[in-house]
Amino acid sequence: MDGRVKETVLNAPDSPGVYVFKRKGKPIYVGKAKDLSRRLRAYLRPDNDRIASMVREADEIEIIPTTTEEGALVLEANLIRRYRPRYNVRLKDGNPFLYIHLTDEEFPRITVVRTPQGSGENYGPFLRRKALREFMRFARRLFPVRNCSLKLPSRKRIPPCVEYHIGRCLAPCAYEVGKEYRTAVEGLRKLLRGDSEGVRRLLYERMMEEAERYNYEAAAVWRDRLRAFQEVVGRRRERKHLWVVGSHGNDAVVVLYVLHGGEVVDVFAFHVSSSIEGDAGTLREFLTVYYANNTDLPVEIITRPGTDLKAVAGVRVREPTPEEEEIVKVASDYAYSKLDSILMAKERTNPALSSLKKVLRLPEVPVRIEGYDISHTFGESRVASMVVFKDGKPFKSGYRRFRIKSFEGIDDYAAMYEVVSRRFRRLKEEGGEVPDLVLIDGGLGQLRAALKAMEDTGVKVPAVALAKRYETLYLPSGEVVQLPMNDPALRLLMRVRDEAHRFALKYHRTLRSKKYGKSVLDRIPGIGKKKKKILLSHFGSLERIRMASVQEIASLPTFNIVLARRVKEYLTGES
Repeated sequence: MDGRVKETVLNAPDSPGVYVFKRKGKPIYVGKAKDLSRRLRAYLRPDNDRIASMVREADEIEIIPTTTEEGALVLEANLIRRYRPRYNVRLKDGNPFLYIHLTDEEFPRITVVRTPQGSGENYGPFLRRKALREFMRFARRLFPVRNCSLKLPSRKRIPPCVEYHIGRCLAPCAYEVGKEYRTAVEGLRKLLRGDSEGVRRLLYERMMEEAERYNYEAAAVWRDRLRAFQEVVGRRRERKHLWVVGSHGNDAVVVLYVLHGGEVVDVFAFHVSSSIEGDAGTLREFLTVYYANNTDLPVEIITRPGTDLKAVAGVRVREPTPEEEEIVKVASDYAYSKLDSILMAKERTNPALSSLKKVLRLPEVPVRIEGYDISHTFGESRVASMVVFKDGKPFKSGYRRFRIKSFEGIDDYAAMYEVVSRRFRRLKEEGGEVPDLVLIDGGLGQLRAALKAMEDTGVKVPAVALAKRYETLYLPSGEVVQLPMNDPALRLLMRVRDEAHRFALKYHRTLRSKKYGKSVLDRIPGIGKKKKKILLSHFGSLERIRMASVQEIASLPTFNIVLARRVKEYLTGES
């Protein structure tokens, strides 16, 4: 395995996403995983010759994070269709996708298939089976096209089946319905291709035709179909484009996440030159060009505040909602990871480390950075984490976790003092690699506690603190530094801080779950069996409850804002 590929594998995040093995920049294999770290590590010991050959050939892995496994599944399929990597001969066994197949017979029939067919027309893939079944019922109510396997046309007429009697087939096996059937097939094609206006126009014209012939019963049928179609289209979740920019100096990466139903279904990244007007100018100029000749327009364009665009090519532009902030962060991290790769290739060094040296006035470039964070719930299950970044990338074998032992209750300063003392006392006694920089999650109080711990153990290491609310840097002198959000030094420190927080929170939840049994919800005052069932039925998992807002929880039956805040505080430590 190529050294660069192996390094990417060892530093992969334990979150859902898609990974792309590449050779000289060209994708040779696309895969998805619920846990990227665990899945990619399996490639270190390939279990068959084909995988071993692919791993030996690859000289790069690109990782694209998503918020859910389901989103990764859809994105994987779209990237495979786009790039057609040669090692993706077919989708994995147990392929979850389904397709709609419209045959090319004289009286076409509509069926659901697992793989695209060679003849006729294929539409898909569709991920949610239940949604596909509902769509098929709706489509055949609007346009009654058969789904049977009869060979038509036939000399022998047979009595129509139940599908005719419930209005889902025109029964070409029993009646002369050539023109009407062709109209139904035409409408079905428009519906499957997403031509909403074409479907609406066809339904309206048929209604008016029947009305002009005084066939009021037939006109009423087409009227009801038109109303049903307009109601469904009005409720349907349409595709949206979410754009973010990562920039440094003259280079910028513009990233597009294509969303459908709240899930990521495709990703594109563009390396461009930065605008003199900053990120907002870069995005504004790029979108103007991008959509100029693009007929495949989304229903909405979502961008960060400050882009100063009311509409592009007639499409409404808006800022992300609070519920979309998580995916904006994922997209932004991806943009900056792409930018870092580009800049490192150009400069042969990590620009964030050079910037850190300058901003913090360090004697050397900080090759090894250690980040510390404290996690607890109202003083219970108190833990801390230490994460390590080397050359600007996670070094997971250096991670450590701690239980707070020296006191009871809530005291983040004392907890930070204990953890840093234990870390540097052991480092002094047993030896090891001394960090070039220590990053503390918090403000000046946490930083001073860490500095006191280092002083008491006789180790002197440069240290800073990063407060999350405004991404403010605190230096040992008490100086406060506010870097611009696109500064590579700040972006790196934010990644270290967020990774320390994630690692601490993961350990904290593990201990808390062991202490309280299978469900943490059982320990929340005011949450009984009924409310617990409502929470899990609505959100599906504890993780989704943690991600939900207070307002979302409060909107559930039998819940209120006070109880919602209690649930949120208990699960995340946030209100």
